Amino acid sequence: AVVSTQSTGGDQPPDIETQILNLLGEYVRNPNSIILAVSPGNDDLANSESLKLAREVDPDMKRTLAVISKVDLMEKTKEKREVLEGKRINVKLGIVGVINRSQAQLEDGMSIEESLNREEEYFRMNYQYLAPVMGTRFLTQRLCKILMEHVKDCLPELMDRITEQKVKQQEALDELGPDVEDKVGTLLELLFQFSTQFSENIEGKRKVVLTSGKETSGGHHLRNVFSKAIFEELDKIHLPDTIEEEIREEILSSMGATRSLFTPNIVFDNMVKTQLKRFELPVRNSIKKCAEVVTDITTSIGKQIFKRFPNLLRESHHISLCLLLEKVKVVDDFIESYLKCEQTYINSNHRLFVASRPEIERNHSDTADVVDMEEMNIPKIKAFVEEYVNIIRRQLMDVVPKAVMCFLVNEFNENLHKAHMKGLLVADKAETLMTEDAFHAERREKVLKMVKALERADEITSLIE
Repeated sequence: AVVSTQSTGGDQPPDIETQILNLLGEYVRNPNSIILAVSPGNDDLANSESLKLAREVDPDMKRTLAVISKVDLMEKTKEKREVLEGKRINVKLGIVGVINRSQAQLEDGMSIEESLNREEEYFRMNYQYLAPVMGTRFLTQRLCKILMEHVKDCLPELMDRITEQKVKQQEALDELGPDVEDKVGTLLELLFQFSTQFSENIEGKRKVVLTSGKETSGGHHLRNVFSKAIFEELDKIHLPDTIEEEIREEILSSMGATRSLFTPNIVFDNMVKTQLKRFELPVRNSIKKCAEVVTDITTSIGKQIFKRFPNLLRESHHISLCLLLEKVKVVDDFIESYLKCEQTYINSNHRLFVASRPEIERNHSDTADVVDMEEMNIPKIKAFVEEYVNIIRRQLMDVVPKAVMCFLVNEFNENLHKAHMKGLLVADKAETLMTEDAFHAERREKVLKMVKALERADEITSLIE
């Protein structure tokens, strides 16, 4: 109901009018609400605040019912009579005049029944032809009828909204999961889901939202890491600008006190070993990035599956990390051994190296005006070193991804479930691990209440014809 919002002084705050308007606005702006605009009959109805507010939110006055109070104090003029007849105020739901008990009547103890009887008598005596559609009793009947008609009009939309909300709340309830009764059984099921989803993610059968927000499969993400962290990083390793000076120093060092007519093979071997050491850091960094991908995947899957149980999520993360570090060490040790093998034995008989030697010899065969044998051999040695290093680079591009997949990813995948079972299925630990997050439990309780309320609302709406 909308009544006058003007301040009457006293103890009311200075912004009382604004407060009332804000409070009313929350309700009357709702297109499904019925506006009861109450105006005193002894006031200027043309400037009624309640009707003015109603017009602002209901321009066509389709959902506004005007109520004229204090009809007994209203002047009995043609204009006032036409107001009650609906000729002055255009509202679609009608106009009803009422007479309420005065303060004096309340103090005298006049009952509601007596007040209603006196109201009806007044309308019969003064507005006989309008009496049937005036008074508080008629207003009550009219409001009930309007409400029922309005409910019926809104019912299809209301039922659709109830159904939609039921589906949403049920989905939320399914996501929250039921209250855990069999803690050990639930723990076993969750651990199986965790390891299965990780395996499917690596195989490309399932996607996961990574910490970056990107949704992808772990296998695809690993391929990107192989491409960027391994291939691109190794491609960036080139012979340094000082390589010729280093070769010159190595030649002089290998000759000792006596100069030789031929450059010793150890110069080539030592220069290759020095350059191969430069591959160690990018290879180790690429292994680290691959491990970060695995961590990202297990973290994302864990947060999804174990989100109800913070203790379980924390323990799972610790177990996964320990297992991963163990597998990273295996890969590191393998690559360290592989690079050590390459540095220990420089295979100058490698078929690709042998195949490239004739061209290198041709490109560096011009000995005209060359007196210093060492200077003559420096460009050739540089070319041989570069060719051999490129061969090892290509081998590493093939070996490192294979080692990562074999010793890190696959071994981690195969042992993930076993490690969790060993670390978590300990006596009396299930009770602690399966303790649900308090917020999660509270949220499920609220959703359950909402589901029940919606089911009750569905039952009620189905009874309305």
